Amino acid sequence: MDLYWYLRKLEEVVISVLSLTFSIHASRVEGLTRVWVGNEKVAAICIRVAQWITYHGLALNVTTNLSPFKWIVPCGIRGRQVGSFKGLLREAQSSCNDHGTSNLHGLDDDSLIHITHKSLIEEF
Repeated sequence: MDLYWYLRKLEEVVISVLSLTFSIHASRVEGLTRVWVGNEKVAAICIRVAQWITYHGLALNVTTNLSPFKWIVPCGIRGRQVGSFKGLLREAQSSCNDHGTSNLHGLDDDSLIHITHKSLIEEF
């Protein structure tokens, strides 16, 4: 019964999906329960616990329109950005450093969401 362990495991699922499916290096930031790629938050994690029954949520920015985040301080964390899987794949393509993800660059949003969903289920 360790909620911090549980949160770290949820983060690990997302980190594994990014690494194994998209060849994107994601990590944790000490003290911030989320998943980060560099300075960009790509996943938020929230849990609710009642009598040791957990209800959890993962908010993954797969193909999210990030423009509204320019008007707020996401999660109250200054000096950090919000990113998306799609944006990270686009950046990898433009830098010609795609680490084997070239077959993912041309995907439409629905396909990218489907691949992410399938990968999350496999990692759980």
